[in-house]
Amino acid sequence: MTSAPPFGKERLAWIADNGQDAIGILTADLLWDWLYIDELWVDENYRGQGLGKSLMKQAENYAASQQLVGLWLWTQSWQAADFYAKLGYQEFTRFEDFPRGHSRIGFRKQNLTSGK
Repeated sequence: MTSAPPFGKERLAWIADNGQDAIGILTADLLWDWLYIDELWVDENYRGQGLGKSLMKQAENYAASQQLVGLWLWTQSWQAADFYAKLGYQEFTRFEDFPRGHSRIGFRKQNLTSGK
């Protein structure tokens, strides 16, 4: 019987500010060789300006620099599924009717290259 590799968890965060206040935050957990994106938030006044994309790119660059296998995350069907797909994330699972009439969607991105 093979035993599981040692488990470790490291909490990471990237924060964008306007010189005074936080206007975007990405939190993530490093779990084995994957980076789990826990939360991506951008202030409503700064949406549509590429800030979310920039924060995701910072996390991807970190994952590439650490030679991680990839990144993964959950989103709801009413949230940001199109956003993640445009960034090259692939859907790997979907829970239908969570909540009823909606879906919880798992996305992942592998084969990372730092700086792209």
